[in-house]
Amino acid sequence: MEDESDTDEQSRYIVPGLRRGLAALRLFTRDRAVVSVPEISRELKISRATAFRIVYTLEADGYLQRTPHSHAYKLGVNVLSLGFEYLGSQDLLDIARPVLEKLRDDTDASAHMGLRDGTQVVYVLKSASQHRLRSNVSVGTRLALHATSIGQALLLDTPRAELDRLFEGFEMLQYSDQTPATVQQLVDRLDEHRPRGYVAYRSAYAKGIDSVAAPVRDAQGAIVAGINVSDHESLPIMQEQHGRLKDLVMEAAASISMQLGYRPPARR
Repeated sequence: MEDESDTDEQSRYIVPGLRRGLAALRLFTRDRAVVSVPEISRELKISRATAFRIVYTLEADGYLQRTPHSHAYKLGVNVLSLGFEYLGSQDLLDIARPVLEKLRDDTDASAHMGLRDGTQVVYVLKSASQHRLRSNVSVGTRLALHATSIGQALLLDTPRAELDRLFEGFEMLQYSDQTPATVQQLVDRLDEHRPRGYVAYRSAYAKGIDSVAAPVRDAQGAIVAGINVSDHESLPIMQEQHGRLKDLVMEAAASISMQLGYRPPARR
C-alpha cells in the first residue's frame, strides 16, 4: 500500500495548469472535432476564465485552432505532429515482430513480413511454425514481386501507369500457371484482390504451399509492407483461406498499421 506521505510528496510536483490543458485536448475525439470554451468549462468543471486561458495558450502554441466565424476550436497541427513524430520513431520491425508471432501462434503456421525493393519482395521478418513441413522462406530472401502473395499485396494501390514503368523491360518469369505473364494480367489479378483487401494463393508460387497476404499501411495510408501466412497446404488453417485465415491475417495487418498511425477512413 502506498504511504500517504509519498502521495502528498508526489502531488507537489504536479502542475495543475498542464493537467487541465491535457484534459482539454482529450475532449477532442474522432466524433467530436470541434469544442467550444463553454463546453470545456462545463466538462472540466472550471471557470470560463480559466478555460479561456487554457484555450488561448494552446492556440498560441499551435495545439488548437479557432474554427472560422466561430468561438469554437479544433485540434491544431502541432497536436498531430506530436503523435506522428512518436509513431514515426517506432521501428516497423519492432512493432511487427510480436504481431507476427501471435499470428503464427493463432494459425499454427508460418508468418512473414516483406518490403518492396524494385521488382522484388525482400523478406525482413519470419515467425516459423513448428511443423516439419513448413515454409522455407528465410529473412533476407528476395522473391519476384509480381508472382508472390506479399508482392501482390504491396501492389494493391499501384496505378497502372506506375506498373507499366516498374515492369518495363522486365521478364515476368512464370512460377506456375497462375503467375501473371504480362502487366495486364497482373492488373487483372490486382483488380480481383483489391475489393477483398487481401491476396490468397494455392500452390501459385511453390507447389504445395498456400498463403494469404495483406498490406500494411503507414500514417498517410500508403502501403509500406506486406504480411502473410504461408505454409504447407496440409495444415488445417490453410483450408480456411477465405474464412478464419484471412480474418486473422487482415487483423494482424490492421494492428501493425494502426501502431504506425494509420486510421481507416470512416464508413459512410
